[in-house]
Amino acid sequence: MGTTYYPVVTSLLPPASTPAASPKLGPRERLTRLVNPPRLNGLDIARGLAILGMVAAHLGDFPPFAWSDPFSYLNIVYGNSSILFAVLAGVSIALLTGRERLPETEDLPRLRLALVGRGAAIFSIGLALELLGVGIAVILTFYGVLYVAAIPALRLRPSHLILCALPLALFGPVLVTLLEALSLGAYGAGSNLLMVGIYPLTTWAPLMLVGMALGRLPLTRPRIASLITAIGAALAVAGTLLGLALSAALGFLLPEYQEYSSWSSTGYSSSWEPDSKGSTGYEDEVPMVPFDEIDGNGMLCYPPMPYDPSVYCEPEDYSDAWIDAGSSSSSYWDEYGGDWSTYPERLADMEPLPMLIDSVVSTAPHSGSVLEIFTSGGLALFVIGVTTLLSRLLRWVLLPLSAIGTMPLTAYTLHALVILALTGPAGYLNSNPACLLLSLGLVLACTAWAAFLGRGPLERFTARSARWLSSQPTPLQRAETSTADTKPHQ
Repeated sequence: MGTTYYPVVTSLLPPASTPAASPKLGPRERLTRLVNPPRLNGLDIARGLAILGMVAAHLGDFPPFAWSDPFSYLNIVYGNSSILFAVLAGVSIALLTGRERLPETEDLPRLRLALVGRGAAIFSIGLALELLGVGIAVILTFYGVLYVAAIPALRLRPSHLILCALPLALFGPVLVTLLEALSLGAYGAGSNLLMVGIYPLTTWAPLMLVGMALGRLPLTRPRIASLITAIGAALAVAGTLLGLALSAALGFLLPEYQEYSSWSSTGYSSSWEPDSKGSTGYEDEVPMVPFDEIDGNGMLCYPPMPYDPSVYCEPEDYSDAWIDAGSSSSSYWDEYGGDWSTYPERLADMEPLPMLIDSVVSTAPHSGSVLEIFTSGGLALFVIGVTTLLSRLLRWVLLPLSAIGTMPLTAYTLHALVILALTGPAGYLNSNPACLLLSLGLVLACTAWAAFLGRGPLERFTARSARWLSSQPTPLQRAETSTADTKPHQ
């Protein structure tokens, strides 16, 4: 009896390895996945707080800090929001490269390329915002650099990451300030991006390493989250008290430092807007008065600039008198010409001692000082620990923050574009109503997007960039493939 063969229509059957198509998720299912394990919802809440803190720093108009005025407590957003973002960047890098498990050696080439791809995508988004003339100090370009800077530390254990972070935090700001003073303030595109700009690597690198150490820990354990909260609170409180004590002591012992720190505290801010005292950092020591109190007869006044709303006036013949005075004696370049004979005088003009002291004890936002790293870094740890502890209990109450935290790039970019639309290129705006409306708008927009569309659009872009670059063969893989192709078959 012969064997009968039956034809099989393979084109109508799915391959055995093809998984069944996942059912389409509805809004409730998407939001349920958003706030429940295995997703670390506490980190999303912390990211959401960081984004809203940046919105408040860029748009808020808060009075100077005073214990008797609770509204002034919102000044905490200045500087601390971006540092929280830095720590969370390190946590994200750890989660992307194995979470609690250190990556295997054979996985490193793929992971490195993925981080380069993700960092390049974030950098390009930040660069686009800068080119549009957004009137804030865009964080994303440096944020993209951090993803590449983290590559050498991917296989370090949490304890080793902390040991690397400590010397960077203690000595990095001092070393960079010393080099800046000795070079007489010389700078370029690279040093401005990495060292002496508003986001110095010496401040962010140790914070990123601490974040990577956090990401390697079992954050879902309440004991670990409680320990992080306690350590963060201790650092923040101790750093704040130490800063107050040192400021008082130095103000008494070194009046020249008090004068220097009063000027430097009006420097960088997140959006070049006047601080809560109305200072923009450009006044030097000239008192500012309302324009209508000035007698403008015989005065030459300059219009306000986008980054400085002040109107500056001077006598009409002031410039000529200044030039004549300079010509009658040695000119500026005769006195301070660029040769070694005048280097000591020019170095003294840099005030290196107050600069070095400031790099250690300054409490001004974005100062990049040693004290800021420990104080603001401790506050970031405290926020991450608290949000992790509360994430299960209040997951539905804090859902809007979670939604923002799942798409931080999209939310950050959207808030920057709204500021651009309101103010124009290089403009600024201090308006609490605008700040509140923009925050509510982000809450509604991100929650709706998460419910109906899932992942944020810019998050999809960075993920695709990472996947595309990590899927490309490395030079070693290409060489192995070429060798295999040319090897004679037995």
